Amino acid sequence: MNQPHDEDTFWNLVDEFIENANQAVDQAGDPALVSAALLQACSRFSAFVVATSSLDRKEYTDEIPSALSFLSGQFREQLAADLEDYREHYKVYIANERPDEPLH
Repeated sequence: MNQPHDEDTFWNLVDEFIENANQAVDQAGDPALVSAALLQACSRFSAFVVATSSLDRKEYTDEIPSALSFLSGQFREQLAADLEDYREHYKVYIANERPDEPLH
């Protein structure tokens, strides 16, 4: 699995996926449902990428442990960074924060 080569394309795709997710929340009404659907879609697409990057089924089967480790590690690192970003910018990102609520 390779990291993105074109930073502009990468971030444009990220923004597009987030915009689509925001529109889905408007339709579905539940951000948690949209998040779960995105996670499932990401999982399925990642499995497709690993499978199509393999020469045959044996190579695919052999690659499953390393792909699982790599992809779950990437998700964990990215999620940790985004959670920290929201912690640091909570008042900016979440407009409905109660003014008397202490930050922890």
